Amino acid sequence: MKGSGIVKIILVMSASMILFISGALLQKFYPLGTILKKLYPGYTSPFKDESIKDQHQGKLSIFILAGQANMEGYGDVSEYEPLLNQDRIYVFDDKYKWKTGKEPVRRKVGPSISFASELIKNSPDEVIGIVNVAVGNTNIEQWSKSYSDTSLYQNLMKRTLAASTQGEIKGLLFYQGENDAKGGPKNHYDDWDILFEKFIRNVRHDLECDSLPVVFSQIGRGDFVKWEEVKESQERVNLNHVTMIKSDDLEYQKDSIHFTTSAYMVLGKRFAKEYMDKFRERIKN
Repeated sequence: MKGSGIVKIILVMSASMILFISGALLQKFYPLGTILKKLYPGYTSPFKDESIKDQHQGKLSIFILAGQANMEGYGDVSEYEPLLNQDRIYVFDDKYKWKTGKEPVRRKVGPSISFASELIKNSPDEVIGIVNVAVGNTNIEQWSKSYSDTSLYQNLMKRTLAASTQGEIKGLLFYQGENDAKGGPKNHYDDWDILFEKFIRNVRHDLECDSLPVVFSQIGRGDFVKWEEVKESQERVNLNHVTMIKSDDLEYQKDSIHFTTSAYMVLGKRFAKEYMDKFRERIKN
């Protein structure tokens, strides 16, 4: 009898520990606020994020920025001139925290803040939230949908859904292709468009937004063996609510396929202009 009681205690303690660990993991990878947002689209968290001003709580227009190094940013901070509107721009970092929007959003200067600032200049009541999940030296296949917790796709989804409790997802920006232009066995220079379209369909499905606006950039100038093939494949992208900009005229750093700091500012504005031209109604709703 005594042994039976000890077994029961051990079983209860084990079950409690399993529930505790399961709950902790669920909250880490799929926070309660995110679950409620999925169940009730109008839900906003009752808990304030202290890094976001009171008047901006729950009102962010959120943009996902994905791709490789030229979306992540490779510009020199010392050459960067701070932009206006930083009090209306927020960045959701890789620690799942909102912070004031300023460069560098990642390790170096990129197009993120320039994009957001240009949107606000044209829509002064807007408050922008940036979720930059770009990773340098990646090919298009690595952005394919995956259930692996360490995948680029899952990182994008988890961070975007967590960020969405503070507003509405308004669009996705994408810049990638240089890596595929190398022409290696794992690169996709002739079917980049097919994988990209599938990526967009999956993101839209998982975010439950079939018409999510997408602006992507065609790669600029380069001499990798399959550079032109990638550009031709990007020209073939054909999806509703998806539009392409070009970057051939932007200045590169010396001996590099990464843009200069000033070129990143132009790129960000170019993304914003295309978004405003094609999806203006989204930013005002």
